[in-house]
Amino acid sequence: MCHRFEMVSGEEADAVLDWLRAVRRALASGAGAATVVPPAFGRPVDAPFDALDCYPGAESSVIVMEGERVEGDLVSDGEGGSFAGDCGGDLARIDLLWGVDVSWKRGLVFNARIESALSGSGLWSDAVEGGRCIVPVRAFYETRNVENAASVGAGAALVEDAPFGASDPAELTRGAVADVEQGILGLDGNPAASASRRPRGRKSQYRFSNAGGTALLLAGLRLGDRFVLVTCEPDAVVGHVHSRMPLSLTAPEALAWLDRSTDARDLLARHVPVPLESQEEPAPTKRPADPDQMSLF
Repeated sequence: MCHRFEMVSGEEADAVLDWLRAVRRALASGAGAATVVPPAFGRPVDAPFDALDCYPGAESSVIVMEGERVEGDLVSDGEGGSFAGDCGGDLARIDLLWGVDVSWKRGLVFNARIESALSGSGLWSDAVEGGRCIVPVRAFYETRNVENAASVGAGAALVEDAPFGASDPAELTRGAVADVEQGILGLDGNPAASASRRPRGRKSQYRFSNAGGTALLLAGLRLGDRFVLVTCEPDAVVGHVHSRMPLSLTAPEALAWLDRSTDARDLLARHVPVPLESQEEPAPTKRPADPDQMSLF
């Protein structure tokens, strides 16, 4: 589960916002998303810890669609799908806190399983219909919970055994540990399996970033002044390290995700993983002061 990501600055988030607006116009005109050059952000050097890393309980910029969308013609997204073009609703950047409080558990819930969100029930049912957001980040981190590529399937089965594009709600929730995806500070979806994998010392973390050097567009769900990241089964790159990953979208997919009229199930059925690159890094030695941001190691 993702409990740490590398933020973009407010200025950089505005650049991502302008990029998505330009992609939206390009799609509406038929030019295609590839005609718009995305902003690229190098990894900052000697930046303060709290200026980079976001943990649950901290504030981050997210992108939302404000206003009501009006009906319009569908246009090609340039990737074999269709997208409702520039036909109402404005993109905006706002600052939200990562993680939500729930009455039935201690700590913050900060990840939402896409399988649970699409099942139409539980904590995320309203948010997936009217609270979708995009979290622009430089990178996200995962701590290894699988030992090798062969164990990826077994690790994923600990938290789900439904296919990513399943259409039957019963199939989507079959085998799920809870409505939230391991997203409670200090807890794991399967305590017994987690204990068997937990080392005595800290495990290294892996940093995942866009192979093209551009910002990652992570799918999120907004609940009031807070948000959670949406997670899915891992791609081949993340799957060597962890059994889950944040749902990272292309620019056309991100615009479709923000459009409340888009059927999220159809969008995800066409989803193609964003090319990622990984880099092993030591776990950070400095810890957030907020107790809600306690370590998961």
